Amino acid sequence: MDIEEQQVIEIVNRTAYIENLLNQVIENYCSPHKDRFMFFWDVVLDSSIMPIGSKVKIAMAVAQNVSFRLDQDALHKVMALRNAFAHHQTGSHPVLVVGKTTDEDSVHFQLQVISNSGQITRKKRHDAYVEFVKSFSSAEVSLVDLLACIKNETPAV
Repeated sequence: MDIEEQQVIEIVNRTAYIENLLNQVIENYCSPHKDRFMFFWDVVLDSSIMPIGSKVKIAMAVAQNVSFRLDQDALHKVMALRNAFAHHQTGSHPVLVVGKTTDEDSVHFQLQVISNSGQITRKKRHDAYVEFVKSFSSAEVSLVDLLACIKNETPAV
C-alpha cells in the first residue's frame, strides 16, 4: 500500500472518529431514556438516517444552547477534505509544472475540494492532507471540550 492510500484510510478513519464525537455530543445533550439508548444510537444517529452534515448542524445548535463556541470551520474542512480524498482516485488529476530549467520541473496530484458553500478549490494532495490533519485536531479539541461542557451542565439521568 502506498502513502496516498494510507492517507485516505487515515482520513476516513479520523472522520469516523469525529462523527462518533458528534454522536456523543448529541446523545449527551438529548439524554435518551436508558430503554431507548440503543435505538437512539443504532437508528437515530445512524449515518444513513442522519448524515454527518446534519450532525454538525445539531452540534452547532447544542453549542449555542450551552454558550459554547464550536470550531465550525474546522468541522466543515474535515468533511470537505474527507470527501475530496474519498472521491478522487489516488492517481487522479496529475499536474506537471514546467520550470525554466528541468530542475524546476515538478509533478503533483491535485484534489478538487468543494466547500459547504459550493466553492471549488484545487489543492495539492499533500497540502490538502496537511490541512486535514490540522483541521481534524482543531475539530477534535472543540468537540471534546463541548462534550465536557455538556456533561458538566446536564444532570445525570
